[in-house]
Amino acid sequence: MATPNFSSILDESPDEVSAPVPLPQGTYLCIVGMGTYGKSPKKGTDFVEFPLRPILAEDDVDKDELNEAGGLEGKVIKAIFYITPDAVFLLDHFHAHCGIDLTEDSSRKVRNDEVMNAEVRAFVKHEPSQDGTRIFARFNRSLPAE
Repeated sequence: MATPNFSSILDESPDEVSAPVPLPQGTYLCIVGMGTYGKSPKKGTDFVEFPLRPILAEDDVDKDELNEAGGLEGKVIKAIFYITPDAVFLLDHFHAHCGIDLTEDSSRKVRNDEVMNAEVRAFVKHEPSQDGTRIFARFNRSLPAE
């Protein structure tokens, strides 16, 4: 995916404010990118985030809404997994859905590296912003690519 040219974006002179249209809700077949680690800004909770590049929208995705969002080209779904005792099972599910055999003896950190370029299905759900003025397409759960 190409890096945006920020200079040309800043040189533009729009006469109205328009937010990007989010991906429609539904299931997408995706390619997993390299995971990055961070801390949540509010509570400082450790997490790992995987960029998922959608390559196919499944039948539960509204095709008209997808066209309105500009299609799949250049889109990224951020899959964030918090590293806490109560939430890490979601990361384990993600690893399994990416084709990792969980019975093999390897750490979650190693598995995070092994899922790069794997295919996985991602279910996207819409969530309103905290102030209720925008809608965001959020990763909700993973499913096996099958």
